[in-house]
Formats: sequence, C-alpha cells, structure tokens
Amino acid sequence: MNEISKAEEMVLLAIWRLRDEAYGVSIRRKILNDTGKNYTYGTLYGLLRQMDHKGYIKKIKGEPLPKKGGRSKSYFKLTPVGIRVLKGAIALHKRMWKDINEFSFDES
Repeated sequence: MNEISKAEEMVLLAIWRLRDEAYGVSIRRKILNDTGKNYTYGTLYGLLRQMDHKGYIKKIKGEPLPKKGGRSKSYFKLTPVGIRVLKGAIALHKRMWKDINEFSFDES
C-alpha cells in the first residue's frame, strides 16, 4: 500500500471536494477553511507537482482568462491511483483508531 503524507491527504481531499473547481487558489482556500493550515503557494504547488509525478492527480489546462494576455488556469483532478491511495488512507486510519474513541483519552 502506498502511504501518503498528511499534507498529500489534505490536498487530495480538497481536490476531490472541489471537483471541477480545483485549481491552486481554490485548493489553498479549501484547506485553510477546513483545517486552518495556511500553505504558501510554493509549498502547495510543490505538493501538486510531486503528486502529479506520482500519478495521484492530473493537471488540466483551462481556457485563457478573457482579458488581454490572460493566462490559463491549471485545474487538478484525481486519477484512479489518487482515489486508491485516499481509500488506503481511510483504511489505515480505521485500523489505527480501532477500539479508540474520544473517551479513551480521558484521565481517570
């Protein structure tokens, strides 16, 4: 099983949740809103490049913005491999947290 880092997990989940609106700014905003984690764009795009290289995501060029010299947004989509590693992360969490609940940490 491919284990993914917590950062990769957060980015993959953000992409999955955003669906067709998953591009750099929206991914960063989603992670910040859901977790409070404020990734720099350099860190985020480094993770995206790394996950693209691993085959977890694919990069799709959008249409250029409708202004002079408008650049294309790069959108990101999960691949079947990316979905598989996320499912593996869920299974790992379930195994690790088996028989443990929030009350397990209460001091007696």
